[in-house]
Amino acid sequence: MGELYVVSTPIGNLKDITFRAIDTLKEVDLIFSEDTRITKKLLNHLGIKRRIQSLNEHNEIKKTPKILQQLSQGKSVALVSDAGTPLISDPGYCLVKQAREKFFNVIPIPGCCAAIAALSVSGIATDKFYFHGFLPSSELAQLKELDILAQRKETLIFYESVHRLQSTIGHMIKIFDGDRKAVVCKEITKLHENYFGENLTEIDEFIKNNPKKIRGEFTIVIDGSKQKQAIIDRKKMDKILLELLPEMPIKKAVKICVMVSGLSRNETYKRAVILKSLQT
Repeated sequence: MGELYVVSTPIGNLKDITFRAIDTLKEVDLIFSEDTRITKKLLNHLGIKRRIQSLNEHNEIKKTPKILQQLSQGKSVALVSDAGTPLISDPGYCLVKQAREKFFNVIPIPGCCAAIAALSVSGIATDKFYFHGFLPSSELAQLKELDILAQRKETLIFYESVHRLQSTIGHMIKIFDGDRKAVVCKEITKLHENYFGENLTEIDEFIKNNPKKIRGEFTIVIDGSKQKQAIIDRKKMDKILLELLPEMPIKKAVKICVMVSGLSRNETYKRAVILKSLQT
């Protein structure tokens, strides 16, 4: 039976390719990539003359059975993405899942990953972390997703595009508060590599004051929540506020919630504003 190699490639600096990745790309029978044009540039740089076939989010389901057939015939297959490690916010899950279900050997060829590279230089806790990737595109869906993550204790890692960076940071400030420790990692390993921000407010100000520098690809690393559940019982607070907010103004709802629950007025008001925005 053939083997499927999940091959990590550079995320910017072509010198970051591993010897093992080069050997694998030279030796396999077939190479499937997210974007054949980008992979072709990499192979040309490495002096590897090979035909590349596409496997992306639009054709993965259709192409997976054909690749599995090639594996059953004893062919060796390499899977690569545009940059970094395949399947991490990139296509390949369907193929790998089905390959393993059919007991083919699936072998990682480790290398670059923007999320891990960003975390390693962020100065934020690395012992426990949660990788989220890209948030939803719509404002309401993004706010709801961030609200779910707000109380997580682990370091949070997100990917974001240049066009949405400013609005996403704004939403993070709204949900997490501006003083939450955070850093934005821009164009990791590339020519215009840069790291900015000590917290979300500082990042927001940098973006507003330096629009010409906000280009490329971004990884956002954010400190986990430091709040103790004993101090603020969010479930209790939400239950009361969700009953009151549709029936009365925010100030009145907050006042009643504080009287009934004994929770902090400050935190209750902040929470009420967030819940109100999620309802509209």
